[in-house]
Amino acid sequence: MSLQAKDVHHGTGVTVRTATATLLGLQVRAWPPTTLYSPILDITEVNASEYSIWLGGSASGKTSVAQRIIKNLNVPWVVLLSMDSFYKDLNDAELELAHRNDYDFDSPNSYDYGLLLETIIKLKEGKKVDVPIYDFETHKRVPNKATTVYGANVIIFEGIFGLYDKKVLEMMDLKVFVDTDVDICLARRIKRDVAERGFDIAGVLKLYQRFVKPSYDNYVYPTKKSADVVIPRGLENLVAIDLLTKHIQRQLQERKMQSRWDMARINPPEELPPNVVGMHTIIRDIDASRHDFIFYADRLATLVIERALNELPYEDRIVTTPTGNIFQG
Repeated sequence: MSLQAKDVHHGTGVTVRTATATLLGLQVRAWPPTTLYSPILDITEVNASEYSIWLGGSASGKTSVAQRIIKNLNVPWVVLLSMDSFYKDLNDAELELAHRNDYDFDSPNSYDYGLLLETIIKLKEGKKVDVPIYDFETHKRVPNKATTVYGANVIIFEGIFGLYDKKVLEMMDLKVFVDTDVDICLARRIKRDVAERGFDIAGVLKLYQRFVKPSYDNYVYPTKKSADVVIPRGLENLVAIDLLTKHIQRQLQERKMQSRWDMARINPPEELPPNVVGMHTIIRDIDASRHDFIFYADRLATLVIERALNELPYEDRIVTTPTGNIFQG
């Protein structure tokens, strides 16, 4: 294993030791944890519970690697998003170029970075997003149709220019570059574009020579230096993928423990009222009857829900009940 390290000084006065290592064909560079502030809970220096990963590289097997990582992680909530969903709609002049295979789909300007950034921010905040569906035959987004996605424990994005935009780059916890031989990438691209995107082989080769290869050399490959992890040979490198998966699992576990500690610190334990202590005593009694267990467990659950609802924002309303009575609450 080869290892190079250097000290990075941050404005806060903290010195972080970063390193670049090569182990079993996997290149890894350490990165400092993200410091966030929550105005609701008044927490500072707390890592977010979700974990964001970007997989970059051109026709390198990003999607296959992402799916293998998801399978290996075995966590309940994982979202996989493709940057291809954020292509811009083409106007009439651009459509004419696209139909002649003269439009550059491999330029960073082909993507709607504003919408992409907005989607990432909402997902990291745990909000629902509507991801557009792009039709590669009409070269437009499908109208009145989108894929609804919710926040998750792990959010994986994949796309060739994911490591290109600085704003997007800063929001990722882990940046991965999937590096595959260019001949294999070309073969995969021909297969994908013909089978899934309605191109003919001659058109794919024309686009590759005119746009894809120059774009890879000028835009995509230079982003390799921004990656925290470089996986050579893509999906074939099972050892590298396994190491990456284990690292993500450790990060998730550390964040989970940190989150529990902060919640305990924010909400110090209070002495339970006698009635709640009594119900706890009954449901924990091994000799309690089935009827008593169900009754008091249900009662405790009701109290928990009532307390949770009291924490939600609300406004007064006046309603008329089915019996004609007026109720204000």
